[in-house]
Amino acid sequence: MLEQAIKQWSDLADEAERGAALGLIHPNVAKAQADCYRRTVRALEIQRDTGVAVCSCCHKPFGDDKPYWMRGSAA
Repeated sequence: MLEQAIKQWSDLADEAERGAALGLIHPNVAKAQADCYRRTVRALEIQRDTGVAVCSCCHKPFGDDKPYWMRGSAA
């Protein structure tokens, strides 16, 4: 399942770059999209290789030290 997700996110990044090359997407927007998608690919590859899920933004493992917006309520 991770392999399929990796391929799909990678394909999205390629599609954004193609859209910019064809003039369908503003180059700055396409770059931001492709960068985001490739960071997600990298996070999934880390999870596949290590068994540990990580944030696609910072690639830190989810856990007690995760960013404040990812922590649940302290109820």
